[in-house]
This record gives sequence, C-alpha cells and structure tokens, in this order.
Amino acid sequence: MKKAHPSQNNSPINATSRLTRTLLALPLLLGVATRALGQSDDLPTQLWLAFQHHHKVGEKTRVSGKLGYKELMSPDLFFGEWTKFYVNGDGSYDLGKHFRVDGGVGLYYTYQPEDDDTLEFRLWQGGTAFWPDTSGLARRLVFTHRLRLEERFTDSDGWDFAMRLRYRLDTKIPINKYTLEPGAFYLPLAAELFADLSGEAAEFFGDRSRLSVGLGYVLNKNWTLDLRFQRQRSRSTSEEDFTRSGNVIDFMVKSSIGIRDLVKGR
Repeated sequence: MKKAHPSQNNSPINATSRLTRTLLALPLLLGVATRALGQSDDLPTQLWLAFQHHHKVGEKTRVSGKLGYKELMSPDLFFGEWTKFYVNGDGSYDLGKHFRVDGGVGLYYTYQPEDDDTLEFRLWQGGTAFWPDTSGLARRLVFTHRLRLEERFTDSDGWDFAMRLRYRLDTKIPINKYTLEPGAFYLPLAAELFADLSGEAAEFFGDRSRLSVGLGYVLNKNWTLDLRFQRQRSRSTSEEDFTRSGNVIDFMVKSSIGIRDLVKGR
C-alpha cells in the first residue's frame, strides 16, 4: 500500500483545526513581543519595512533586489531620531543542493535631524550552507548558515572605509504544513553576529549581535509575508561603545518568480 506524503494527510477538518490553533497563537506571540518591547530601557524601538524580490534566471543562478526603510522611532520626531533608506541587489550560484555563493551591492542613505547625514556604498561576497536539511515525518526542517564579508564606503564628514564579517543562523519551522507551501504559516528563528575586521563605518548606530523570532505566511507560490521581533546589542551614535540593547519590529513582503523551494529560495 502506497504511503501518503505527510503534506497529503490534511483533511479539511485537520487543516481547519491547525489554522485555528495558529490564529489563536498569534495574539500570544504579539503579546509576548509587545511586553518585551516595553522592557527595553536602552534604545527606542526600531521599525524596519522592506520589499524583496527573487528571480530565478537559470538552473543554478538567481538574482534578487531589496528596497527598504528603517527608523529609530521617536515620539517627538515624525521620521524618528534617524531614518535610513536603502536599495540593494545581488546574484547567486548554487554549487550543489547544500551550498550557494553570492555577491552584491547596496546603497544606503541615513538622515539624522541633529547631525550630518550618512551615505554608504556597500559591496559583499558570501556563502550559504543548508545543513541539516531533514525530511521528517511531521515537518521539513532546514538550517541556513550564511557567512558574508562586506566592504563599506561611508561618507558623513569625509569618506571612510571599513570591512565587516557577518554570520547568520536561520531556520523557518512550518506550523500547519509539512514544508513552506501556499497556505503555510511558519515560525522564523534567527541569530546573527557582526565583527569589524578593518576600520569602523561612520554611522549613527551599529550592531554587534541580533536574535529574532516571528510569524510568516506563504500567500501563494509568488508571495510571502514575514513579521519578526528582534532583540539586538547595538549603539545609537558613532561615539558610543556597543553596550546598549534595543528592539526591532521587522516586516517584509517577499515575492519571487521561478523559485520552487521556498525554504531555500526566499
């Protein structure tokens, strides 16, 4: 007798029950995150909004672009204590099922009402490993390891150059489906570390470590919504040490064309 794939064992009753549990868990997640945000006495909360698009252009190659907005929220300033607008793009090549290399370029502009604005031109090269990639009986689980080297050219009161290394561990746990597919809710978890290798970029804020948790939803094969709450070790001015903590509300809309494996694709 042929054994059904876990994703095919969803009767309408089971699917409705899982969706109901997910919707009931959402207010709890939002409540915990709101309480955590209210406990931050160091830095005001940051708001991040972004749109990202992935496009497969070959069997092993793809390109992507991202348009985003960030601000350090303030009750007294409409655009926050600082505001950042950015656009970036990259290309990647799959060396196999479990490893990918990529390179990209980005332009970032930070507006700060009480100081000089900052313009940054950034290049990066990196590698991503997908391990382990397990196909369990209940859920597919993939851990993503990304290592990236950045060359940062910044202009505030003169041009500066800095190099930074970033490591990110990320996973997306399906909640009501076997894997990430249309109609799937998922739990995104991530941790990221930053290390300056040469010099230090002139910026009004900076990051050293970051943890995030959230809730995502796959609308269809081309669109995904991703909401995350992040806690990070940071600073708010270029003169400070990295001894302060802050919270981030991060919302991203993702789209793609030709990407079949959404776990590794977007």
